[in-house]
Amino acid sequence: MCIKVVLDNVGKRFGDRSLFSRISAEIVSGHCLVVTGRNGSGKSTLLKIIAGLIRPSTGQVQFTLDNTVIPKERTAYAGLVSPDMAMYKTLTGIENIIFWTKVCGIACSKSRAEELCNQVGLGGAGSEQVFTYSTGMRQRLKFAVIQAVNPPVWLLDEPSSNLDERGKSMVKALITDAVKMNAVIIATNEAEEARYATSKIEL
Repeated sequence: MCIKVVLDNVGKRFGDRSLFSRISAEIVSGHCLVVTGRNGSGKSTLLKIIAGLIRPSTGQVQFTLDNTVIPKERTAYAGLVSPDMAMYKTLTGIENIIFWTKVCGIACSKSRAEELCNQVGLGGAGSEQVFTYSTGMRQRLKFAVIQAVNPPVWLLDEPSSNLDERGKSMVKALITDAVKMNAVIIATNEAEEARYATSKIEL
């Protein structure tokens, strides 16, 4: 299964302010596109446009799967990890994983959710409610969720934010594995994260 993401002359305005314009790029499975730029340049907004959460002001984003164009509803094909992505605080980590996989139409057992919590370094905290989590633990949980869903396109906005050194090492390993089969798009200004790039966009 090969997915291709094409950005064709994408631009975004908020009122009279032009955030970015004329962004064109292409990425396929097994490659990584890195988006860089100063704070406020629109990196997060561009990822949300690719995910289909925000409409571009100009241009379009198109997904094709094995040369078949995917309709504009792209949520089944792209997963987003971002600082403002929220988990359900009254659910446990394990319950969040099971909930989000169910939303995506994917079966995930409790034992599989527990395994994913262990893989991202949450361990027994997977059985605790998310409101007790630190920001770093919540970031780890987001990676457990995207692993469980494993969409063809991974959209990672500042993936190492709020993580300690062990957490950053975990993210590096996950990105390395994801790039082997998925299309990965990373918004970052971190040199270590940018090294995964097979292509770049600078806003």
